[in-house]
Amino acid sequence: MADVDASRTAQREIYGEPLGTVVDRCRGTLGLTQGRVAALLGISAPMLSQLVSGQRIKIGNPSAVERLRVMVEVTDAVAAGRLPVADAIARIEAAGGPGELLTGATTRRASARETAEQIQSLFRRVASAADYLAAADHVAPDHPEIAELLRVYGAGRTDDAVAHLLG
Repeated sequence: MADVDASRTAQREIYGEPLGTVVDRCRGTLGLTQGRVAALLGISAPMLSQLVSGQRIKIGNPSAVERLRVMVEVTDAVAAGRLPVADAIARIEAAGGPGELLTGATTRRASARETAEQIQSLFRRVASAADYLAAADHVAPDHPEIAELLRVYGAGRTDDAVAHLLG
C-alpha cells in the first residue's frame, strides 16, 4: 500500500492530482468506460488500469500525455456547459501531437531535445546500444527506415536524435 501511496503522490507532483482522480472525473463527465478512455489516450487498457490504481506512476508516451491534457480541458468545458460531449470526444481524438508535457496543473511545449531524450531513454531502458546496432544491421536490408530508428534512438547521440525528430 505504501508503494501505491508513493505512486499517487508522484502522480500528484507530475499531473496535479492522482491519475485515478483525473480519469474518474473525465469518465463520469464524458460518459466513458475505462477502456474507451484508454483507447482515446492511445494506451492499452491494462496500462491505464495500472496508472489509475497507482501501480505505475506516469504515462511515457508524449502523444498520450497530450491527449490526456486535452481530455482534462474538454471535460472541464463539458462540465461548465460550454461544450457538447460529442465535440469533446472529437477534440480528444484529434489531439496527440508530440511535444506537450503535463506538469502540475499546467502544460508546456517540450523542446525537440526533451522529446528526443525521452525517446532515447525509452529505447535505452530496453536494450544496449550494441544490441540496437546489431538489430539495425539485421533488419536494414528489408526495413531501412526501422534500422535508422534503431540506430538513431537506440545507439545514436542526442543531437542526431533531435535532427532526426525535426527532419
